Amino acid sequence: MSYASIAGLPYIYGMYAACVPTFVYAFLGQSRQLAVGPVAMVSLLIEAGLTGMLSEEECPASYKNGKLDSSVHQYEECPEQYVRLAILTAAVVGVLQIVGRLLKMGFLVSFLGHPVTSGFTSGAAIIIGTSQLKYILGFSIAKSEFFYITVWNIIKDIHQTKWMTVLLGLSWLAFLMTLKRLARRGGKLAMISPLGPLISCVAGSLLVFACAPLRDDFHVKYVGEIPSGLFPMSVHHWDLGSVFKVMPTALSVCLIGYMESIAIGKNLAAKHGHEIEAGQELFALGVSNLVGAMFSCYPVTGSFSRSAVANATGGLTQVAGIITSIVMLCTLMFLT
Repeated sequence: MSYASIAGLPYIYGMYAACVPTFVYAFLGQSRQLAVGPVAMVSLLIEAGLTGMLSEEECPASYKNGKLDSSVHQYEECPEQYVRLAILTAAVVGVLQIVGRLLKMGFLVSFLGHPVTSGFTSGAAIIIGTSQLKYILGFSIAKSEFFYITVWNIIKDIHQTKWMTVLLGLSWLAFLMTLKRLARRGGKLAMISPLGPLISCVAGSLLVFACAPLRDDFHVKYVGEIPSGLFPMSVHHWDLGSVFKVMPTALSVCLIGYMESIAIGKNLAAKHGHEIEAGQELFALGVSNLVGAMFSCYPVTGSFSRSAVANATGGLTQVAGIITSIVMLCTLMFLT
């Protein structure tokens, strides 16, 4: 859900993307521990690449005097049109990855230098961390393509900080970090770290639900209502006329997403004494994204954190992925 928010999408689309592509990859992918779904880096690429892509006809509220107003977020003003663009991007990514497999282009990822990937990952971490500060501080932060301007906007509006939100945010952060330290001791404590986010979500939800003053007096924001029901079909919303508009974003997601996924997959395969074929992984990701785009999903790839959890908790086959998608399916059907 949070990854969808980073991409500028409603929370529900993170749940869709954690269900359909995960199920498809389980039958086509060779990696036994790789967890496919929405990830931070791809979500960041989607938000950065699709920002400002809607025309004045598609999103008139984001234009002023015929020019794009950079202070207005199109995903807030025209969420439906923005969502359709993100879903189309997933379809284009899927087609690119399938074509890449047919042309045997999986080897190209090996030419990406480590300094490039390391710099991109570090930059993404800084941008993602900065984008999440608004949830800790409790006020909206004006975004900018320049990091120092974003920092200045935070400093300028720091007087708007909601201290109850800060207190809750830091408390939960401290809790997660403590669990991570305890898990490093090994033994029975190793299971604590993967359960940390789940415990935090349940405890936080119950606290906000049970304590009305947090919502009414201290204005602590919460997710709110999640649309009920299964993922809707979205093929009829694909606007093929916008394919070239989303192509640069799709190419970035295709390359970076595949690089991230194959790196995780090969690392885990080496640990467990088996090999994976790069071309088949590219094909599996392509089909997962293409099928996902038919059911309202935005682009996905292999996740560092969830794959590590699957490995740490003893996952030996993609049955773990099937179970994950079934649990998410039941959540969509009965808990929304």
